[in-house]
Amino acid sequence: MVTGSDGTQYQRHRHIQLAWFAEGFDFGGYDTLLIAPTKYAAKERPNEVEMRNWATEYVQNAFVQYIKTNGVFANVTTRESDIKPGARTLRMENTIFEYEKGGGGARYWVGLYGGGQPVLKVRGHFLDSDKPMCKYEATRSGESAGARLAGAFLSDRDIQQNDINDLALDMSDFILRTQKHLPTR
Repeated sequence: MVTGSDGTQYQRHRHIQLAWFAEGFDFGGYDTLLIAPTKYAAKERPNEVEMRNWATEYVQNAFVQYIKTNGVFANVTTRESDIKPGARTLRMENTIFEYEKGGGGARYWVGLYGGGQPVLKVRGHFLDSDKPMCKYEATRSGESAGARLAGAFLSDRDIQQNDINDLALDMSDFILRTQKHLPTR
């Protein structure tokens, strides 16, 4: 058990670094996953406004895109109007609590060692009505080999898009493996 930045006692997971589950919860039995707009609670730097706004929106869109592919939920949406009457719904809420857009100059000199890589830390939870069923914290920072080896020649946005896609794919896999009671990789 590890205490997360929000004080919750989490279990470690390989790709979704920290996770907590309500007793007996496994993502099963829900018709719809409603993914709320991503909140931003990290330090705001004036040179990151455009990237920060893009990343906040892209996190939500990537989660929708990737989670739809795992087949756990019949409906994955961002709009309450897309929820059918009587559908059992789980709500996913995410907050970016640490963020840096990264910098090509630093990646040129020390990118192989992680310097200049964008940083994205997301804390989220899944709610059944207002009851938390699962909480998690996940971090991504220049995850791809290309970000480390050729990061000086890639844009901050390209690297961060790959990081967010990696997080969304891992979240989709995490949901599927939990629902099917498979070991997390």
